[in-house]
Amino acid sequence: MTATADIAASTEALLEARAVREPDYQLENAALRLVAEELSHSPETVLRRLCEQVLVVCGAESAGVSLLEDKETGGNFYWPAIAGLWSAYEGGGMPRSESPCGVVLERNRTLIFHDVEIEFPAAAVASPRITELLLAPFRIDGVPVGTVWALMHSDAKRFDSEDRRLLESLARFAAVAYQTTRANEATHAARAQLSLVNHELAHRLKNMLTMVMAVASQTLKGVTERDAVEAFKDRLQALGSAHDILVDQSWSEAPVRVIAERVIGQLGEAHRIDIAGPDVMFGPRAALSLSLMLHELGTNAIKYGALSVPDGRISFGWEIGGGDEEQLKARWQESGGPEVTPPQQTGFGSRLIGMGLIGRGCVKLSYDPEGLLAEFEAPLRLAREIGREENLGA
Repeated sequence: MTATADIAASTEALLEARAVREPDYQLENAALRLVAEELSHSPETVLRRLCEQVLVVCGAESAGVSLLEDKETGGNFYWPAIAGLWSAYEGGGMPRSESPCGVVLERNRTLIFHDVEIEFPAAAVASPRITELLLAPFRIDGVPVGTVWALMHSDAKRFDSEDRRLLESLARFAAVAYQTTRANEATHAARAQLSLVNHELAHRLKNMLTMVMAVASQTLKGVTERDAVEAFKDRLQALGSAHDILVDQSWSEAPVRVIAERVIGQLGEAHRIDIAGPDVMFGPRAALSLSLMLHELGTNAIKYGALSVPDGRISFGWEIGGGDEEQLKARWQESGGPEVTPPQQTGFGSRLIGMGLIGRGCVKLSYDPEGLLAEFEAPLRLAREIGREENLGA
């Protein structure tokens, strides 16, 4: 096999002896733009688009990318993308010791090869045969891990110094695109793994809540006030619903509308409750507070308020107000129920309602004879962020 020093010297001699065409920067920029657009729209095919552009700017008859599978052990080269007459070989590869790509990695420079089938017999099985091969290093963080190559199968042309410049330019751009694609893939994989972990935790928490309810039922079965026991179980169920929504959002936030619809749906009277408001996301702690608050309001309405009679209705809505800091304002309005009177005593449910949207008060209750009116207000920023900093480890 020819020494790599001889191949490098031969490459320089060939390029110096050949006439060099004028650079076509417009064609080069168009190629780079197309590769960039592919990266933004379809990153998984960016290397194939790169190979197609090598055909265009270098006038090659085949073009491809070779990447080293295992840098530590030497490994094999595989071909993730090929365009032109050799496109059928995409997905194949060659051992490093039998490939000219290995020489390029060893020298870490662009090289031209002739008589490839003599120097590297494994290449003889490919068709059409190689007349001239130009390879540029494909570097990740400055380390060559593969090559970008252009092939001539005929005598239609020979590569010149401008082809070398163009191939190196495209190889540098492709390396950046490849790193971006790999980073995106790693991010998606990490998110998928996190989602699996979250759902597994959700499943276990559901089992735990079920166990807590079973233990409570057995422990409290002798309690004569069954309403208190059932209220406890219902509150656990409301927490479980909010938890399910948060898990679907990777425990970062939950939509107010989804929380309201889920909690109210469990009351069995959703057809008599109107829900309206803009799209707003709550942080984890605020989502749990809202879930418990709505559960208590709905339960009270079923026992004493608008939902205790056939014609009663409820509207629950929210809006975003201005001021020095955006405020989320919510309103629970009952109508058509029995005449309302202020409660003579307050219990734990009243305290949950009094904690408001984010667990920090700002609640106004009006016991109008026509129906209960509950108004809530909280800084929108806190509603969105409260609990997130704990989840992110801040």
